Amino acid sequence: MAEQVDLLVIGGGPAGYAGAIRGRQLGQRVVVVEKDSLGGTCLNRGCIPTKSFLESAALYRSLKRFSEHGISVAEPRLDFTQVVQKKRQVVEGLVGGLDFLLSRKEIEIVNGEAQFVSINEVQVQDRLFAPQRILVCTGTEAVKLPGLEPDGRLVVNSDQILERSELPESLLIVGGGVIGCEFATVFASYGVDVTIVELTNRLLPTEDAEISKTLLREFKKRKIRVLTGASVKGLKRDSSEVHVQIEIGNRIQDLTVDRVLVSVGRRPIVPHGFPGQIDNRGYIVVDSTFKTSVDHIFAAGDVIGGLQLAHLAFEEGMAACSFAFGEESKSSWYVPRCVYTQPEIGAVGLSEEEAVEQYGQVQVGRYSLKGNGKAVILNDNAGFCKIIATDDGIVRGVHMIGPHATELIAGAAVVLQQNMKLKDWADVVYPHPTVAESIKETVWSALGRGLHSI
Repeated sequence: MAEQVDLLVIGGGPAGYAGAIRGRQLGQRVVVVEKDSLGGTCLNRGCIPTKSFLESAALYRSLKRFSEHGISVAEPRLDFTQVVQKKRQVVEGLVGGLDFLLSRKEIEIVNGEAQFVSINEVQVQDRLFAPQRILVCTGTEAVKLPGLEPDGRLVVNSDQILERSELPESLLIVGGGVIGCEFATVFASYGVDVTIVELTNRLLPTEDAEISKTLLREFKKRKIRVLTGASVKGLKRDSSEVHVQIEIGNRIQDLTVDRVLVSVGRRPIVPHGFPGQIDNRGYIVVDSTFKTSVDHIFAAGDVIGGLQLAHLAFEEGMAACSFAFGEESKSSWYVPRCVYTQPEIGAVGLSEEEAVEQYGQVQVGRYSLKGNGKAVILNDNAGFCKIIATDDGIVRGVHMIGPHATELIAGAAVVLQQNMKLKDWADVVYPHPTVAESIKETVWSALGRGLHSI
């Protein structure tokens, strides 16, 4: 006989567990179905493990710069096995903490794969559920390209590379998006010979063009080879190497590397038997309340498309659950986008190109970190801050590349969310010396009265 529950959440990632917690806050009996580990891709194979790798890489990189500050240290020695072990410890600790959190909130966790056996019933192993509401948060998985199928050894995806305990001497990264650029930062920091192949004409093609240009310049300084407007046309594996044919324009270039990382995006995972509407890319279709084409089924997170970011998934999961049980909620947000490269990138709102296309005339303020005292001290002053506003002074986009950009961009998100104007933002006092004050300098620049800019 089917078990009656108020809310069945399929998927225990950011959208799923956030929705589950919101369900309990609304007094509902909640069951979460998770076929793998709580936390989803973000906690187990994405945001958290990659940032652990990046932190280890940053520490290793910083040791080589101690002499700039008059500090002598022995030549650093890298134990990459310990880097991987540290990542595992971080992930295991956070997964355990999440499991404890949900248990304390009296949310039942069922391990297994959910499948719809009817429009109203979901089977999980030997248990049958008949929920009042269903929230689908099954996320995405790495895309597989024909001819570039991962074998887990010589050709790997972004999940598999996190588990490799040996460091290659050379690495080809297929895809110059966020994932590819972050892994390029990690492995180049450890002295790996890194090449990126990107199909479009620039790195991070969805970000502001000036951001992409600056990142490319900094990658070149670190001897990361970047081939844009290029694609992999052939690949042959032998016992220990991969021989790759790369097409750039009308010519073919041969390259031999130890490993190939395929990072060309992700595709949605939809539960078997899902009765709702799916678009032509495979994503679940929802309305502005996150309701699917079936009245009692809602969906949130990466499986519905859009920006595939954990912090957006949290908001969507909570909002979807609120709507599901008759509560009002916000359903659209200004979402910060963070890229944890070296230098870091933070952005929110429209790029300059998008703003011009949407509004025509725009005001643009720029400020180079070469004039920022804190960035100079950090010897990390190659970036800039950029603000785009419309003629009425309303801020439409903020873009940063430089130290702490992923932390500082949150403040800019508040500005956009509150529909602030440049003149009001200019009244906010920033502390000195900080990297953050470069934002205030950029606001002044947009208003035509820069203080420390020429």
